[in-house]
Amino acid sequence: MKIGILGTGFGAYHARLYKNISSVDSIIIYGRDKEKLEKISIETGIEATNDLESIISDKSIDLIDVCMPSIIHREYVIGALKNGKDVFCETPVALNLEDALAMKKASNRYGKKVYVDNFIKFEPPYRYLYNLVKYNKLGKLKVLHIKRKTPPIWGKLGLDKIVTNLMIHEFDFISWLLGNPENISSYGIEPKDGEAHVEAILTYNSNTIVNIQASSLIPKYHAFTVGYEADFEYGTIEYFENGYADRTESSLKLFTDKKEENVDLESKNCYEEAFKHVLECSKSNIYGILWLDDAIKSLRLALEVKDKMITF
Repeated sequence: MKIGILGTGFGAYHARLYKNISSVDSIIIYGRDKEKLEKISIETGIEATNDLESIISDKSIDLIDVCMPSIIHREYVIGALKNGKDVFCETPVALNLEDALAMKKASNRYGKKVYVDNFIKFEPPYRYLYNLVKYNKLGKLKVLHIKRKTPPIWGKLGLDKIVTNLMIHEFDFISWLLGNPENISSYGIEPKDGEAHVEAILTYNSNTIVNIQASSLIPKYHAFTVGYEADFEYGTIEYFENGYADRTESSLKLFTDKKEENVDLESKNCYEEAFKHVLECSKSNIYGILWLDDAIKSLRLALEVKDKMITF
């Protein structure tokens, strides 16, 4: 397959991942900054261009990977679809439903598919939790606490952005795991400009309560932190991962009435696994678990949480 990448931010990382995938024959990356393009080309050995049209109109390109700012995803995604390309889009796919639904309409009109990089579905600890719920291995899931906390490394993440830009990964996972909630409540604070904390509480007809926590309040030397605690009828799972500049610390444990157990999972690059999934889906003309409709469900949930938020 031949891949066209739009954007030199995350696009540079995407290029390196594609280089490791055997089904990818060639890659070309577009950007507006010639210095960035030259650096990426030298480091990766891939072709680079600042001519967008040369990528969009190239009939030999099978998939366009959109790594532009979310606010302009709509323009580039629809442009690629019009030119007969499947699309792989970075998250969040859009910041409003109007843009996301316009992409879906274009996908249907031009008969090409849009996939979204909701990589959390391929992170081993989250896949492990998903399978516990799906196969009822510890009985019913009763309570789930799930979190994502970041120091100020992604720019401003105040109440206007944190729900769609940071929590979207948790919303994607929860939508995949449990579907649509019955009730939603949410609370947020922004003690400093661009730094916020949000708590969302979701309840389900299955008598499950989910608490989602996201924060951009922590100081710059704190770890980037993700994790969850899942309480089932017959056991509890605790997971955390702290990512520092020089190391990563993580733990996944199972607790029952009979034992405490460290859970060892196969180490996989969730981003690379997501890319492989999308390439296989595109080649086989199927939707898979990263298609646009699922991303729209996640976005709807995020926007509803944002709309119902009580702020202090």
